[in-house]
Amino acid sequence: MKKSLLALAALTAFAGVASAQSSVTLFGIIDLAARNVKNDGTAGSLKTLSTNGNASSRLGFRGIEDLGGGLRAGFWLEGDISGDVGGGQKTATTINGSTGNGMDWQRRSTVSLIGNFGEIRLGRDYTPTFNTVAAFDAWGYVGVATVANVRSVIASGATTAVRANNAISYFLPAMGGLYGQVQVAAGENATGNKYAGGRLGYAAGPVNVSASYGKTYKTNLMVDDLKQAEIGASFNAGFATFQGVFEKASYSTNSQKLFNGSVLVPLGSGTLKASYTKTSGSIAFAATQYGVGYVYDLSKRTSLYTQYGSVKNAGTNLTGASFTASSGGNAPIIRGGTSSGYEFGIRHNF
Repeated sequence: MKKSLLALAALTAFAGVASAQSSVTLFGIIDLAARNVKNDGTAGSLKTLSTNGNASSRLGFRGIEDLGGGLRAGFWLEGDISGDVGGGQKTATTINGSTGNGMDWQRRSTVSLIGNFGEIRLGRDYTPTFNTVAAFDAWGYVGVATVANVRSVIASGATTAVRANNAISYFLPAMGGLYGQVQVAAGENATGNKYAGGRLGYAAGPVNVSASYGKTYKTNLMVDDLKQAEIGASFNAGFATFQGVFEKASYSTNSQKLFNGSVLVPLGSGTLKASYTKTSGSIAFAATQYGVGYVYDLSKRTSLYTQYGSVKNAGTNLTGASFTASSGGNAPIIRGGTSSGYEFGIRHNF
């Protein structure tokens, strides 16, 4: 009997050690906002309950296993949530709102080996060129004032503006503020996914600066490579954080230069934000955008927010740009026209 109890105790202790060496975390964000977007002329306005005003709604699972000797294995599965319709990733937008799809993991689906050498990561993930742009966008690449509203792959057909499928990435280990990423993605006969790029940056104290370059190779219907280069920086002065990012993209005869500057000011229990974005180059991709907003933190996990954005497209109704103040659920835009939007929302992290 004593031997049996001792054996049981030993097995229980062993199981406790084993479970301590691996972990799985459920996480996510729900973000919904009452939004109104108004466009020029006959386009009119559209009122919606929209997702992703302050952060991208998501559901995810991530895990880590200690393999010993400083080596770890990890996985990450993360998909979009359309809280307005109770669905997974949005697949369509109509004049009456959004259509939800079943749950998928297209935000990120990766497996990794991590050690003193850094991290080797395989699967669908953010591209280095996107990481630089998003790191210095005050709006988190969502909402009515984000740089995403006027950033373009300039009619290239590339699908790598944000993420790449079939990717292999290497990330530098912690090196006194230095960070970096190199990524290659196989095309696998899909138009616009064959990609190679890298990013290098330095973050220490109040300063963060990074630069990146990427190329989406000519595949199938593409007539040229899409080339993108970025540099971004931020400085936390205590009373405010100032940041900016510049991107140059080229494809065949099309081009776009993008500059975004923003300031984030701690104010009470929240943050006041303002930004200016200017794109130039080919007239069909040129616009000016202004944004202002305030995020009020009810807790570490829950925030209320309000924000406003306005886009002025360059050109005429024949040659001009057709960007809007929100990437989803919009009234139609007239080329060369203006678009403005405001929203009031709540974001909860779990």
